[in-house]
Amino acid sequence: MIYIRKRRTPEIVKKKADEIKSTPDSGYDEIELPKDAGQLRSLFNEMPKDEIREALCQEQHGLCAYCMRRIRPYRESMKIEHYKELSYYKEDALDYQNYLGVCYGGEKEDGKPHVLCCDAARGAAELTINPWDKRQMEAIAYQRNGVIYIRKDRGLDPELADQMQRDVNEKLQLNGILDKNGKVRYDTTTKLIAGRRSICDSVHTQFERWDRKKCLNVDFLQDKISKLESMLDGNNIADEYICVRLYLYKRKQEKLRKQKKQ
Repeated sequence: MIYIRKRRTPEIVKKKADEIKSTPDSGYDEIELPKDAGQLRSLFNEMPKDEIREALCQEQHGLCAYCMRRIRPYRESMKIEHYKELSYYKEDALDYQNYLGVCYGGEKEDGKPHVLCCDAARGAAELTINPWDKRQMEAIAYQRNGVIYIRKDRGLDPELADQMQRDVNEKLQLNGILDKNGKVRYDTTTKLIAGRRSICDSVHTQFERWDRKKCLNVDFLQDKISKLESMLDGNNIADEYICVRLYLYKRKQEKLRKQKKQ
């Protein structure tokens, strides 16, 4: 997952939401959830979705908020996700600040077994893990085999860290299907674990090559880190799974710093 710095609501989106809420014939004021969720969904469908998708795609640098796969071109590759579920949070249903851009999570792809991820796996479940929370996102880490885990040495409450891990594993299924021992039984239909593992293998190959060239040091890695982080500036489109590479570079840099002090 990536940390997302939420931007201001586009004026066209705010204007349409205000119009729907202030129009008596829309029926917005009378909606009661969850029984009137279908009616609220119909009102949400009146929102300027192309403008919403474009804005989300820009602030997320072209990546799914959950799995970091590409969501461009956004009309074919992306859904608008309500972080606070539409069926339970009326006030947030038309609020851009509650929206995330997510992939289809394998809904449009073939695969046996068909293992969905992201919003497609989540459904209406409540989430604790939050891509707008920088501290949470800084606690996300990656094993060499491509599995996501939550670090417990980053100052998070242990109960929060455990809940975040359950969200990753069970609600968003970003680690595919796990067996009772926590081992990966099936990858997602979108091959998330394989994608992250490929990045891990690529980075470790880089480390070996840079080490042979005698250039693998803290400053060298900082230059690589800065170039990657620049992809997360402005409206730049970032590489898929960019945070896997960033995590591995920063972890290696941390180890090299500790070695220097010894």
